[in-house]
This record gives sequence, C-alpha cells and structure tokens, in this order.
Amino acid sequence: MRIATTEPVQLVNCTLAGAGDLIVSGEGANLIVRNCRGYGLEPSRTGVGRGRFVNSYRARRLWIEHNYFEQTSGLNIDRWSTSGGVAGVGQPLLVRYNQARNIDGRWRGNQGSTRASFVILNTVRSLPGVEISYNEVRNTANQSLVEDNINLYASSGTSSSPIRVHNNFVFGAYPFPATGTGYTGTGMTTDGNGNASEVTAFVEAYENQFVSTCNAAMNIAAGHDIYYHDNRLVTSGLLADGTRLPSTWAGTSIFNYYKLPGNVFFNNRVERTVVGYMSKGGQNGRQDVSPGACASCAVEALPNPVTVDTERGEDVRWQQKLQQRNITVGPEDGDEDTTPSVPAPSTGSNYVVNPSFDADGRGTESPTGWQTWTGNGTGTNASYTETYPTARTGTYHGTHYRPGSYEVYTYQTLRNLPAGQYTLRAWVKGAGGQNAAQMRVMNYGGSQRTVSIGATNGGVSGNWTQVEIRDIAVSKGECEIGFYSNAGGGGQWIYFDDVEFVAQSGTPAVPNVFPKVGLSATVNNLTLGNSLTLTANTGDSDGSIRKVEFYSGTTKIGEKTSAPYQLSWKPVGIGTLSLTAVATDDDGATTTSSAVTVTVVGTVVLPTPSAPAPSTGSNYVVNPSFDADGRGTESPTGWQTWTGNGTGTNASYTETYPTARTGTYHGTHYRPGSYEVYTYQTLRNLPAGQYTLRAWVKGAGGQNAAQMLVKNYGGSQRTVSIGATNGGVSGNWTQVEIRDITVSKGECEIGFYSNADGGGQWIYFDDVEFVAQTSGGTSEGSNTVLNASFDDNLFPTQTPSRWSTTPGNGSSDNADYTEIYPGAHSGLYHATHYRPEAYEVYTYQMVSGLADGTYTLRVWAKCSGGQNTVQLQARNYGGAARTANIGANNNWTQIEISGIQVTNGQCEVGVYSKAGAGGQWLYFDDVELVRVQNSFSAVSSSNSTVSGLSVTGAESNVAASVTEFSVFPNPANVQTTIAAPFEQAGSVTISILNLQGQEIAHYVQSVVSGSNYLPLSTANLPIGNYVLRVAGPGHNYTKRLVISR
Repeated sequence: MRIATTEPVQLVNCTLAGAGDLIVSGEGANLIVRNCRGYGLEPSRTGVGRGRFVNSYRARRLWIEHNYFEQTSGLNIDRWSTSGGVAGVGQPLLVRYNQARNIDGRWRGNQGSTRASFVILNTVRSLPGVEISYNEVRNTANQSLVEDNINLYASSGTSSSPIRVHNNFVFGAYPFPATGTGYTGTGMTTDGNGNASEVTAFVEAYENQFVSTCNAAMNIAAGHDIYYHDNRLVTSGLLADGTRLPSTWAGTSIFNYYKLPGNVFFNNRVERTVVGYMSKGGQNGRQDVSPGACASCAVEALPNPVTVDTERGEDVRWQQKLQQRNITVGPEDGDEDTTPSVPAPSTGSNYVVNPSFDADGRGTESPTGWQTWTGNGTGTNASYTETYPTARTGTYHGTHYRPGSYEVYTYQTLRNLPAGQYTLRAWVKGAGGQNAAQMRVMNYGGSQRTVSIGATNGGVSGNWTQVEIRDIAVSKGECEIGFYSNAGGGGQWIYFDDVEFVAQSGTPAVPNVFPKVGLSATVNNLTLGNSLTLTANTGDSDGSIRKVEFYSGTTKIGEKTSAPYQLSWKPVGIGTLSLTAVATDDDGATTTSSAVTVTVVGTVVLPTPSAPAPSTGSNYVVNPSFDADGRGTESPTGWQTWTGNGTGTNASYTETYPTARTGTYHGTHYRPGSYEVYTYQTLRNLPAGQYTLRAWVKGAGGQNAAQMLVKNYGGSQRTVSIGATNGGVSGNWTQVEIRDITVSKGECEIGFYSNADGGGQWIYFDDVEFVAQTSGGTSEGSNTVLNASFDDNLFPTQTPSRWSTTPGNGSSDNADYTEIYPGAHSGLYHATHYRPEAYEVYTYQMVSGLADGTYTLRVWAKCSGGQNTVQLQARNYGGAARTANIGANNNWTQIEISGIQVTNGQCEVGVYSKAGAGGQWLYFDDVELVRVQNSFSAVSSSNSTVSGLSVTGAESNVAASVTEFSVFPNPANVQTTIAAPFEQAGSVTISILNLQGQEIAHYVQSVVSGSNYLPLSTANLPIGNYVLRVAGPGHNYTKRLVISR
C-alpha cells in the first residue's frame, strides 16, 4: 500500500502480505497505522530481500501502534518533513505497543543481506515528541537476521524533549547462521557521523529489556547527550538447546566509533543498568561492559550463572509488567494472532494461532502464525498448506512432503500462558516409513515430548486420526508446539489439521510474585584481615524464601537457607567491593538486591609467577602510550606516582594537549609553581638478560632534574636527562634511550622524575618501551615488526602505535583504523581499511636496525574484494618495491612476500588499498618481517633435499634454474619447499586439501618471473596424504604431498 497524499490517512484492522514493502509513505504523509498485520513473504527472485512493514520518507506525522508483523525488514523512518507538523499533534512520531517477529534482512538464496532493524530512525533531526515504547520484538535464531533492533542514525530530539525509548522488550539478535562468528548487530545502538548538529543527540532510553543479543545489548557509538538508565541486559550466550553463540562480545559500551572530536561526542551516560552478559571474550566467560569503552558506566551485575533460564525469567518479568500496567501489545481487535496481556484462560480455550490453516485463504508455504525450519538440503517447499485430498474441517490442512528425502519442522511458539496443565492435540494422516514423523511440544519448562504419526489405513483417502500429548506442565509462560518429519525416501508425507493447545480442567495457577530482598553491611570501610557481617532482609508475599546467596561482584561468597539470613565474611583482597544478595522463593523465582559498597584497605603480597621466555621486541611496559583509560587521568593504568613534600598528585597526569606522539594521550609533569614528582612502574617476571628502555619525550628545560630512569634491576640506578625541546610544546618528539640494562633479579623499575623550582616547567613522555635486546643483530625467525598485532594501544584507534598512514588525494584520513569487529586473527584488535565512499590509503611502518640478509614479509588478511588494488608491500630495503595482491576472502588468509634482500639495514612494510566504490573493506593482522636462512643446495628440477630453508625470487641466482613444478622434501616433516617456474610476476594461491577435497590450509605468496622457491610450513599438518595445489600467472600445478614424522 502506497500513501501518496498529505491528507490524513488511517490504516486500521488491515492485513497485508507481500515480498516487498507493505506500507510506503511519501513526502509530507500524515499517517496512522493501527491494529494491522503484516507478513513478509519470500521474494521470487534470488538476491532480493524482504520488504519493510512501513517505509516512510519525510513524514509529518507517523503513528505506528498495536500492530503485528513478521518476517519483514522492519520499520524504516527516513528523515522528517521540513514543511511543518500537524496542527494539534504534540507527538508527531510514535512507535508503540507493536509486536514484531523475526526481523529478516536475508536475501533469497542467502546471497547477501540488508541491514534490517525493528525500527531505524535515519536522519530524523531535532524532532520533539518522539517515543518508541512498549514494543515486543522476538527474533528466532536461524530464522531471522537483524542488525540493530533499534537504531538511531544521525537522529535527535531536543534538549527539552529527547527521543524517548522505553519499556521495550527485545529478545534475540543473531547472525545467520546463529553459530556464525562475525556479527555487528545489537539490541540498540546510537549511530551516525557528522558535526554536533548532525549526529544522534538528546536521547533517553530507560526500562528496556534486551535479551539474548549477540555482539552487544546497548551501545552508544556516536552522538551527544545520550542517557541510558534503568535497563536490563541479559544474554546467556546459548540457544535454548545449549548451542553456544560465538559472536557475543559485551553487554554495553560507550565508544567514539567515528573518532569525532570532544565537541561532537560528549555527555553520554549509562547508569543504573542491570547486566548479565556471557561472552567468550570476557573473564570467566562474562563481559558485562566493553573493556576500555565503558569506564564511566554504572552497572549492577547479575550473579552468576547467567543461563537460558535467566533469560526466561526476563520474559516472565516482561509479562508481569504488561499485566500490572494493564497494557496490551499487538492488535487489539481480538483476532487470533494477537498476543494481548496475559488472559485468564477457560478450560477448552485454544491458544493456537491459525489452528486449521485457513487464515490465508490459499495454499501457502508460510501459513499465518506458523514458522518453518528445514534441514540441510531441504527447501522451504517441504512444508505447505493445501486442499488435496480434503481438509478435516474448513478448506486447507498442513502438509509435509517432497518426492525425495527431506527434513522439516513446522511450529509456533505460544506465549502469555498462565502456569498450569495443558493438552496438545491434532488430527493427522501419514504415509509411514519416515525416519521420524512426530507432533512435538518443548520449551514449556519441562523436557521435550513427542507423539509419533504412523501410517494411515487407506493412505490419503483414509480417516483422520487424533493424536494427543497430555499433562504439559507450563511454568515459564510459553510453549513451542510443532510437527517434525525426517524422511529418508521419496514420497513419504504427513497431513495435520485442527491443532489445539488447551488448558486442562482446573484453574491454572496464579503467576508467582517475585521475592523481595535488601542487603546491609556492618561497616562500609574495612581493614584487610578483618571480617564484616552481611544481613539480607527478605520477604515473599505468596510463599516462602528457599535460600539467600551472597555475592562479591560475580563471585558467590556464601549461602543461607534459613532466617536470619546473615553471613560473616573476611575479604581476601583490597579495593572497593560491590556486594549483593540473591533471594530465591519456593517457586524458584529470584530477586537481586541493590549493591552495597565496602572499601577494603591494607597490603596484599602477591606471589611472583615463574618467568616466561621473552621474545625479542616484546614490550614489557603496561599502558606504554597512556591510552588505556580512554581519558585524561592522574592515575593512568599500570603507573604509580610519588610526590615530594608540598607537591600534590596533580603534578603528574595524562592529557591530549597539544597532541600525543601516537594515540590520544601522553604523560605530563607540570605545575605552575615548584614541584617534585616521580611517575613509575615495576616490571616483573623478566627473564634474565640485556634490555633497552626508551621513550619519546619533550621538555621545557630549566628544571633541577628532568630524567627517565631505571633501577632495582640488579644493577645501579641509571638515568638519561630530558632537555629543552626546540619549538616548545609544538616541537618534535625526541626519543631517549638507556641500553644494556642487565636484568638479573626478575624485575625492574622504570620511571620519569621531575624536580622543578620555577613555575611553568614541564615534560611530556609517551610510547615507553622496555624490550629485550637482540644478540648480534636480528635473530633468525624473530619478528621485527612492532605492534604487529595492533594490540599495543589497548583500544580502537586511528593511530595505532608504530604505524603511519598516508591517505590518497581526496581520501578521508580515517580510512584506516583498528577495531575488534568481527574478530581479530589473534589478540583483540586488527587493522581495517574501510570507508562508505571511494578511498585510497596506505598503512605502513619503517622497520629499522635490521641485519643485512634475506627476509620474508607476511600478513593475515580478509577482504571484501572489488577494490581497484589491495596489496601487501615491501619498500626501501635496498631493492625494488615488492608487492603481493590480496584477493577477496571471508576467512583469514596469509599473504607473503619472500626473498626480500635487505642491504641497507631497514625495510618499509605496509598495506595499500584503493577502492573505487564505497563499502569495500580490508582487515589485516599479525604482520611479520622475519629473517630467513639463505643456505641453499643447488637443486635440479626433480625432487631433492634442501639444507635449511629455501630462498625465493631474487635469490634464484644461487640455485639452479627451475623448469618444472616440484616439491621437496616429499615426504615432508615440518617444512617443505615448492619449486615452480612462472612466466610473469604476480601472486599465487597455495592450497592444501585432504583426500576428500576439503581445504586444510590456504596461503597467498608473491612470485617473480622465472624460477621461484616457495617455503611452506607443514608443522601443523597431521601425518597423512594431501593434495597440494598452486595456482598462479599462466600455470596451475597439483601434486600429492605426504607428511611423515
């Protein structure tokens, strides 16, 4: 339906179904959509996605309330009319009391996807009276693909009337398939680039529930004056069947995704938010707030464990909220597919939507109210409604059938069920002979139950038979019912009709009232070694208390099963503790108290773990670039401060002025008067050996002392002075260094000391390193690239430590940056090249201090493909520039340039992208420049044995000319070498496959015209036989590879 008028229009009690947009409104629309239903159908063309329920452009008034829509790509509210509002309408934009099921951005054939949201506000700016409230959104894993369920993109309210997002219930945000590892969706996100008047602003989001959301629940990624408070964020990281969701990250975060200045990204808060978020990236599998991106977030942690049952408890809480506030979500006109507030059921009332499959008035593969799951290789057309041969009642019945083998499940979830006993029954026919043909009930609070559907006497013309499952004890407010078929042979079928789910005789139980609990402590300040007493005050209006558990943070410290609920506890560490009590009633319902804060002071002696084996170039300094806190602070992470008499702690701090050397912050010593201060840290678990301390500094000059120093390492204290910088604060950073520090006692103290008598004297320090020295030049095989995995800064940044950027003409300087999404190759962060428009960028590092010799450059990469050029590059090493192309690949693939002959002690390594269109991306991580041995026996074109590693490309003059493709040694142990001739230079793809044709390893290497020797590690391959394939310019080679040890 298209609204092409500015006159008032109301769509009420309508039912719309289609593959495209269901409701479209144009410029100046004055539209109300109420009590309507929308059903998104699968498009008929491959590569096309489902449409929106409402797609609005520049409306003047838009009210969307009390609707139900499923399998659509949601609500798109694009911009707002500049021609003025509607007279007498104080709230021009309302989205409330709606039910949405399975927001679905997938394209037919799974050939792509649309970034779909339950609701997205796109560039709706400075609009007062916006409200998104009391909506219920449920997305089922593997049947939906939502990005941000609620996305506010470059949209804003006003300071006096913010956009209000409140009392919404969102269950589910998953990649497709749900077990995928890459996902950027959330429960809710503020988004958008621009200046302060263009970005998302003036938003208040409160009393929402976001449950089972992969990646994140609530993010503030852009904007200003955004206030999240009193929300509940619960994710177990599991599906109901126990399947783990690998793409979870953190419950909430505040992070400046677009790297905008402080006058654009500011005044954003997360407060009084209850969080329980399980994530493989967090400590003990839990990560309530994003590390380094939520320092100011005030959250209350749910006690462990956070499980699927915890998520179900949130659903119960939502239903109770609706009941207590007498609110109905979904259509109000009484048709069967609404889900109003919890009714008082009468015996015999049927809770099934579209039980006789006649609601659509036609045969369909997606009958109203029902959903379909199919097994591998089965199309959605294995489940449908039809008239043949006849329905039991009405016109249509449900069918499972394909002429070949198939697996299919047709089901629906019944919600808002009062606790009690129920019966599921249906009328069926069956061909017989299937591996399984069943009616099922599950997810009701008990174990799955089934009844088989057998062969019908008389086949399709035989009599309908009723099957039944009784005594279903519903305790969690919902239940999933369905029909499952697994047919190994062709022509096997079942029919099903007149499905009932009814309460058995007797009044269902009244919903349980949650217990109440408060916590108090005898003291709020405690000296380590002493005990305190915790007292929980509890009550349960409709029963009794079963137990009270006491928690410090997420760690359980005790439990009491009878009154008085008191616990005497002795803390074992110092710091500020957040203590809670969890009361469980006789029905298993739990309530968590408000947190009580207790501060413990004293001294803790920590054991020193055994020292690890150091690697050359590894930096032992914690927070070396002073960026870990994400803000200016007097107590930067990892560092301590000592002050002389009369000097305050504010003489040492981190700041952005005038600029850091890398990242955002640097360390500073400064007071307008005289001061004495020492900023230091102790490095522990250092293997004995020679080390170098270095840092980049600036100084005012004139102090009594301004020094970098090292001490307590097993030798005498050593210092280097920090002098006056030419150009003052605007001058260049200078590196100071202390070499040959012989560590013999496993630890070392490093720091910066200032003693200034006159006012206005200062030093700045940044990028501090304490690294093991090499012995005799570059080690064989050691990586010479610094910050090779882009993790040194400890947070996402456009200026990763040690790396430089050159943008192309007209390109934004934020086309390269580090990020977490969608997962690094190793560590936490990887580098990215990306812009929504065309761009050109080069990210590089000059590696110096190299011993002359032969090197190999490698990088792990993923790439969208489609760019004009994407390359790994090696330059300025004493020879011609070398490149290796990086092709499209959604998996991490190693790209390599071998045979780099360094003759001048340095090599510039970098990654270059030139994209002619927006949206093309490159991820890269774990950059290596390693020296290889260059001893090589002359070889013939046949298989031979090589002493040591092989040489490639430019070194081919020391080896025999290659005329044939060969692999040696073969059989191989931990390494083999590929010898191959190519007519022209370029990149080759090396694949190792098992004998079933599955790819085990994948590499990309550069080759030169003529003879090439390509070293290949086989250390991680199990013993056995493989197929080795090499595809390159003008040639494709294949050979059997044998691994034996």
